[in-house]
Formats: sequence, structure tokens, C-alpha cells
Amino acid sequence: MGTGDCSWAFRTPTLNGLSYRFAVRCHDVRLGRYVQSFLEGLQESGAGAAAPVDHWYSLTVSAEGAIDVVRDGERLAHAQRRSDAVEWLVWDINRAAAQAGRDHLLFHAAGLQDGDAGVLVPGASGAGKSTLAAGLVRAGFAYLSDELMALELDRGRLLPYAKPIAVKPGSTDVLRDMRAPAIGADDPGADEDWLLPVGDEVSRPVGGPCVPQLVVVPRFESGHVTQLKPLSETEAFVTLAVNAVNFVEHGTDGARALGDLVTRCECVALTMSDLDEAVEAVRRLMAGVPTRRDLSQGVGRAG
Repeated sequence: MGTGDCSWAFRTPTLNGLSYRFAVRCHDVRLGRYVQSFLEGLQESGAGAAAPVDHWYSLTVSAEGAIDVVRDGERLAHAQRRSDAVEWLVWDINRAAAQAGRDHLLFHAAGLQDGDAGVLVPGASGAGKSTLAAGLVRAGFAYLSDELMALELDRGRLLPYAKPIAVKPGSTDVLRDMRAPAIGADDPGADEDWLLPVGDEVSRPVGGPCVPQLVVVPRFESGHVTQLKPLSETEAFVTLAVNAVNFVEHGTDGARALGDLVTRCECVALTMSDLDEAVEAVRRLMAGVPTRRDLSQGVGRAG
């Protein structure tokens, strides 16, 4: 497709989520800048306003202030708030990115980068992946994703998919300092899900392709002592296979890539209730500093 109708007042640069190349356009410049602030982490390197795209999202505002979210001419949503429009955008981008990235082994997982090394954080919804990812970004780790991670089958590298970080109401207090101070009247409140933008503009750098060295399987348990427990290669393999979106699709290639991953990485289970303690435990693991008298012992007191 071309660059779109020049009558649109605003368009983002070309954005890319695991080979899903798209851009967003709208007639309202302020709305466009608001949307772009959440999608900056997906900006394709070197892509400017004139770069061609494969798919278009169009946002139009009605006289009543509602926002139609349209992809390639198909309406996805009629949103009442701009925050709802962004949520619909991110939801559809996630769907499309997962489809575009199916040549890779995909995990329901967060990912971070520390120096040249990657950290893979697999787990079910509610396990604390996004909260831990946000805490590690705040501590200086580069961001890869909080929800969908792709592993190259041939080279064993994690590939960034830098969508905004999704924060659930239960994590509002511990991440409050990361949220932008100026919140519009139509933005989500503290008791709703909200999104944290990533990228250089908000001093939350996005990492690049990297080889993972650490697998952390989180579990949030209120009031529990922060605790690390080593996982055997078999335990790690099973956990990652359960959280792989397309493991069966890749057959023996997927099994080989997963086997190589758990052999190469240190794999641990992390039970947490205090985010700062959990972040410090991961930092020390990545730095090669023992967090144990014995890894299975608590590493701090519950907050």
C-alpha cells in the first residue's frame, strides 16, 4: 500500500511488530501524538513519515467525541475514550504481530536485555510478568516485551516486540512513579488497566535481538517471602513448552530450539510479593552474584 491520503493531518512513522509493518493516521493531530507516544517502541529503525506500510489503522473522531478505530477499511471498535482507542489498537497489533511472527517460536512471556544478554520471563496471565518487566526497566534493563516474545529457531535469539507495558490495577501503587503525571479526563483511572509507553522519549530504552542467558518463571503470592528456586532442565522445558504459543506447529525444530534454550540458560522459579526485592534478585543473578546461601532460600522479607 502507499503512504495514504494526504488529507490526514497526522500519521505515525512506520511501525513494526515482529514483521507486521503498519502505521496509524488520523485527522486530529493531538490524538495522533497521544497514540504515537504509546507506540514509539515499535518504530522501525530509519523509517520516516514517507516510508511505505503494509497495513493502515485510521482513527476518526465523531462530533460527539467517540473514536472509530479502523484497520484497512474494517472498523474494529467505536471507542468512547482515547485510552480505549489505544487499547483496541494494541489488542489488534498483538494479534497481528503474533500471526506475522509465527516463523519463530512464540512465548507468552516478557523479555528484557541486560548488556548483551537476554532474560525470558514466561508465565500465565496474572503471574506478574508485566510488573516484573516494568520494575526491571525502571532498574535499567532494556525492554523487549511484556507479553509476547519470539525466539529465532536457527540463531536462538530473542527478538524485541516493544509494545507498551500493560499494567493491571493491582500493580498501580508500585509503578505509580512510571506513569506520566499529566493524565487526561478520558484516560483510565487507578482502578483500571493502563499502559506504560516505552522508548527513548520516556527514557525506557528498547533492546535489540539478543541471546537469552536467564529464564525466570514468576509467581506473585501476596505476603510471600521473595524466593528463588532452581529449575531442572526438564522442569524448565515443560514450563516453556506450556507457555509457547506455537510449540506444536514447529515440531522437532521447536523442541530442538527449546532444548538448546534451557541447556544454555540458568532457569529459576521466582516467588514474589515485593517488586523491589524481586528486581534485585534478578539483577544479582544477571550480575553473577549469588543470591543464596542456597538458591531455594528466601532472598528478602515480604513487603
